[in-house]
Amino acid sequence: MGKLLIIAEKPSVARDIAVALGGFAKNDRWLESNDAVVSSALGHLVEIYAPEAETTGRDLSSLPVIPAAFALREIPGREDQFRLLSKLLKRPDIDAIVNACDAGREGELIFRLIYEHAGCRKPIKRMWLQSMTADAIRDAFRGMRPGKDFDALAAAARSRSEADWIVGINGSRGITRLRERQTSGPGSMNAGRVQTPTLAIVVDLENRLRNFVAKDYWEVHGTFSVAAGTYIGRWFDPNAKTNGSDDPPERLWDRARAQAIVAKCAGQDPSDVQEESKPSLSHPPKLYDLTSLQREANKRFGLSAKRTLDIAQALYEKHKVTTYPRTNSSALPEDYVPKAIGTMRDFAGTPFEKHATKALDQGWVRPDKRIFNNAKITDHFAIIPTGKKPEGLSAEEAKVYEMVAKRFIAAFYPPAEYRATTRITTVASELFKSTGRVLIHQGWLEVYGASLDDDDKTPALTEFVPGEAVKTDKIELKTLKTKPPVRFTEATLLGAMENAGKLVDEDDLRDAMKECGLGTPATRAAIIEGLLADKDGAGRAKEPYLTREGKQLVPSQKGMDLIAFLNANGVQSLTSPKMTGDWEQKLLKMEQGAYARDAFMAEISTLTRDLIDVVRKQAALVKLPTTNTPCPKCGGALGVGPRVIECQAACGFTLWRTIADRALSMPEVEKLLAERELGPLEGFLSRSKKRFTAGLRMNDEFKIEFSFDNAAVTTDASGNEVTCPKCSQSMRRISGKNGYFWSCSDRESCKTTLDDVDGNPAEPPKTKPCPSCQRPMFLRSGGRGPFWGCSGYRDGDCKTIVEAEEGEVAPPPRGGGKAKPGAKARGKPAGAKTTGARRPAAGSSPKGHFL
Repeated sequence: MGKLLIIAEKPSVARDIAVALGGFAKNDRWLESNDAVVSSALGHLVEIYAPEAETTGRDLSSLPVIPAAFALREIPGREDQFRLLSKLLKRPDIDAIVNACDAGREGELIFRLIYEHAGCRKPIKRMWLQSMTADAIRDAFRGMRPGKDFDALAAAARSRSEADWIVGINGSRGITRLRERQTSGPGSMNAGRVQTPTLAIVVDLENRLRNFVAKDYWEVHGTFSVAAGTYIGRWFDPNAKTNGSDDPPERLWDRARAQAIVAKCAGQDPSDVQEESKPSLSHPPKLYDLTSLQREANKRFGLSAKRTLDIAQALYEKHKVTTYPRTNSSALPEDYVPKAIGTMRDFAGTPFEKHATKALDQGWVRPDKRIFNNAKITDHFAIIPTGKKPEGLSAEEAKVYEMVAKRFIAAFYPPAEYRATTRITTVASELFKSTGRVLIHQGWLEVYGASLDDDDKTPALTEFVPGEAVKTDKIELKTLKTKPPVRFTEATLLGAMENAGKLVDEDDLRDAMKECGLGTPATRAAIIEGLLADKDGAGRAKEPYLTREGKQLVPSQKGMDLIAFLNANGVQSLTSPKMTGDWEQKLLKMEQGAYARDAFMAEISTLTRDLIDVVRKQAALVKLPTTNTPCPKCGGALGVGPRVIECQAACGFTLWRTIADRALSMPEVEKLLAERELGPLEGFLSRSKKRFTAGLRMNDEFKIEFSFDNAAVTTDASGNEVTCPKCSQSMRRISGKNGYFWSCSDRESCKTTLDDVDGNPAEPPKTKPCPSCQRPMFLRSGGRGPFWGCSGYRDGDCKTIVEAEEGEVAPPPRGGGKAKPGAKARGKPAGAKTTGARRPAAGSSPKGHFL
């Protein structure tokens, strides 16, 4: 019998699995026992992509880009880890693969992409981890299910990923081209299925706030005396609701009417006082799902949604004191009662022991549909303590853990009981209402030591004895103003995203969004952070869509402009939650095997084509300036856009105004169109960031290509013809600003470049992911020999180095041509101290990272 290969989502989870199952020893970069191998991904290792999107879909005429099938590729910087897993997947002694990635859509997608890209066909089993305690891991291992049971989940995950790509790429490119055409200037606009409607919610509120004009209104307040003291009543209209008004019944818009009520009641004692007291209950709050945890942590401690998620992940994964955090459920399984009792007992010796013991002694931990309900659980149950006593928590981690622990204990306590009193005082036939509330039994509030039900701080009413005389002390007119809407905080925006279905008109879509809203609990924090991001993926500064002002979230002018632009051009499909509601309804059905993936993707394609059609119609309304020279392909007029010159007769001819990072002036454009040749020109930039000189020419297919001196070198130092490793076309040795380099002659579609070493083309340096930050590491030469150095060193934020393995030799210096005489090899001199992580012994990896 062969071995199992268990693939976790992260190295730390892989180590925990190995420790819990026992019998594993480190073997190179994985762990192995007599019957299993454990390794891991590093989150996503493989991504979907469309090769055609790199060469087409850059202008409205070639949009949308809808691949017949997506290709897969390793994510840059993570190729080495994928190669390791691929090697393990193909081992002949491995006969089954265990998916131990996070239990949910995204974890399923991470595993399936790796499995597919490696070409594996071995049977799949699924470990569904709810908690990272050793017992929970062993339970999940014993309860493994066949991978085919999760094929529907995988189909939904893949469909969501591909649909996001199709709508995101085409939507972003389409609205960018439209914006450029309308403004005659370059610019970039991004649109996404979840990010854009989330931004639209914030922008809509901001527009209402900016357009808000305060209005005066009036209230009439009466102060009345009884034997025990005084109380205040507010005049109200008992017929307000029946008259169809949405205003509060105590609000008066007519000052004259308010003054008349004051005059009528002034100096008049009440003719009647009626009082009704009845008990009211405040039930304990539900157990936390991720969104409710994030909202309360933001409200109480000012923690961002992302920070709370990071803390919850650490409590689950690192400290193992709480269960899986990325959940949208606030219930527990119906068979979980014995485990809940065990968790309560585990609070012994902690600050929570007193209240946990009381819950056990009173028999409150028992079946209750409000807590134990299978119908309210999808992938994961609520976030609760595991029973493991916390050690070494940071101050913020301790706060969030306390929230989870207290919420768990309080959930089993009885409701808090109040006596609510409503008093109606009649003066000259006008009615004045007074309300009060008194806490009778603390119930679940006892766990917190103070009332957390603080949204309604209604005080107790001064006691009134039926039949006693009541006097009117004064009747006052209060002049008040309406208040503007309050900007979103992360807590309230999370709530708006969760309840975004209220913005959808159709009942069935609104019902679907009750379960999921905009985004998922696992993705909402990243969506908000994406809108707040002030740097792009390369670390360059950019204007964010949202900014923080204290706790408030404020849209930037860029965010305001994007939503205004989409609405003005009829692209509301990207700003309304309706599309997300439709998707989520169908993806949920797909997870249950009740909706076909092919049907879903066909609908996405139709939606995208419709979106681009709307954009094209808007673009057609904009008249562009034209060139003096007609279209070389059909003789029609050529429109001059900010990025591209294209035929107005739609023959398909296009000419990009910037080629290889060099902008063409209009005189240069006119000459190229008229003579079909231009140059040579200086200032082109190769993919390896080297400047070079070349001419441009238009070929017989009306494509622009580089032209070089016919005497250009196309052979290496030994006289062998050099061909491009990517497309097999001829390569030329070109003199650039920083020395020689080799460039593919097919600059239109290939653009491959290679360094030059003594007249020979050099292969690009090999890389592997940094164990600390996952950026590429390069093989370097130092005083103690070759070593792998992180590329983050030049940014100053990662100085990790790893000893080279036996036989690995650092490549010669890069930069074009020969190295300068006397130049020293890069690296540290012998005896110098290393920086960052210590260099481990040969054959080992940095401490704490075995994968």
